Amino acid sequence: MPKSPPRRRAGEEGAPDRLSALPDALLHRVLSSVKAWEVVRTCVLSRRWRHLWASAPCVDLRLRPGRADGDDAPEEFPRFVRRLFRHRDASAAVDTLRLRSSDVDGAFDEDDAKSWIRAAIKRKDRVVHLIGHRNGLAGLEPAAFVSRHLKVLKLSYAQVDDNILRQLSSRCPSLEEMDLKDCLIISGHEISSSTLKTLSMVKCNMFWGLSITAPNLVLLRCVKPIGQAPSFKNLGSLVAGTIILDDYCLSDDFEDFSKDELDETTDDDESDDSRDDGVDSDDDDSDDGKKRKRKAGAGYGFGLPQKRHRLGVCKDGNDYGSDIESDDNTFEYSDIANDCDVSSYDGVGQSPGKDGSRWVYGENSGSNDKKVLGGQDVLQCLLNATSLELLADAGEVILTRELKNCPSFSNLKTLSLGEWCVGADFDALVFFLQHSPNLERLFLELKLNSNFRKSLETGVKPKGRSFACKRLQMVKIKCSKDDVRVHKLAHLFRANGVPVEKIFVRRTGSTYLRGKKMMKDLARHELQFWGDD
Repeated sequence: MPKSPPRRRAGEEGAPDRLSALPDALLHRVLSSVKAWEVVRTCVLSRRWRHLWASAPCVDLRLRPGRADGDDAPEEFPRFVRRLFRHRDASAAVDTLRLRSSDVDGAFDEDDAKSWIRAAIKRKDRVVHLIGHRNGLAGLEPAAFVSRHLKVLKLSYAQVDDNILRQLSSRCPSLEEMDLKDCLIISGHEISSSTLKTLSMVKCNMFWGLSITAPNLVLLRCVKPIGQAPSFKNLGSLVAGTIILDDYCLSDDFEDFSKDELDETTDDDESDDSRDDGVDSDDDDSDDGKKRKRKAGAGYGFGLPQKRHRLGVCKDGNDYGSDIESDDNTFEYSDIANDCDVSSYDGVGQSPGKDGSRWVYGENSGSNDKKVLGGQDVLQCLLNATSLELLADAGEVILTRELKNCPSFSNLKTLSLGEWCVGADFDALVFFLQHSPNLERLFLELKLNSNFRKSLETGVKPKGRSFACKRLQMVKIKCSKDDVRVHKLAHLFRANGVPVEKIFVRRTGSTYLRGKKMMKDLARHELQFWGDD
């Protein structure tokens, strides 16, 4: 039997090189996903690749903190970066620059980082992503960001002052997107821009008050501000907004312990806490449960639209926003309507424990008095939006305060609300529905916590709570398996003309079993700590 001819290796004459045959634009896109020093090393692959690195649109200079996993960056890093910018193709603009403000191991310092930003801005940089450290916020040089080409600015663990905000507002005429995460806004009083279209602020400290004026803003995300909630003015073009509040973060005694941790930021450092603690693993895996389980409501996310202005991808420390687009463990309400005997529950629907203690609603984790500042006119400025996500715990102050002057949301099609609006008589929820005549999709995220407190004594009385949402296509309720309020909510909607086939329930784990697991874990840690003694 004749032998097959030996295979030619890549690089040998006659061997096809399909990768090198790709156009420059596609190869540049591939190179944009690797670090700058790795991009430079491709020059030895072949003649085709010799000069390709010099026109790569993305310069990624992020060193991995600690580099314990074997980061192969050049040893003399500042010298490498200087040569990189010096030998780049002068006619090729730097489209995107990604870097850290300094290196925790001393490979480069903050002055080096500032000079690299200036070098990129001179080469018409459109996107800057700067990451500081939890143990050392990045300092910014206001003049470094002055550019008519800068379009996107992303800052993580950075210190922002009034000078920076003024420069970005008045001297960056192309700026359309600003993304601030874990930033400290010192002496910054206003973000005012007529070009800004997307603004995201996640866990930012703003103790001196901040107002936002952006008449062309399309997308707004304000997640767990610290110190004070920002105030809003002139957001007439807004299409979609996410507001997640925790009054405890807005109180005087708040202390963010995460800042004391070692730097464990990822390369992207764009997502919030997305870890899965596995606490809600108590899903209904019985035969009956599997038969009933359906991908109900397919085509809709658990939150806002899955198209251009998609929200709900952010998850905060309280699990708001998590699995917001998931249809796992989703049932038609009619499938679970007989699961719970409401009469067996006490008060507002918490099942008492064996010791007489009761599970209570998710409550605001901190202050809920009048000392909570900021957030003026937040609902007034959202009145033109088509998609809204307003999440907070029970007892939240700002949204409840602003609801008293609630406008009519005539454009609103998709609405996601949290625990704050589901009081004993659903007053806030009903009030919102009365002011949203064209609503098509409603998502409710209910939270039960495991604090042992005195149960509320008043029951829910949905009768007489009228509203008219004639275009409502779907109501989807996310709740714990032992939250009886889902049945009372279903009764409320059915009493107002919403047919049962339009009501869906996304069930998470049992609060009671979750509490038991927490106690078992605590006991196990105690045993491990004290040993056999």
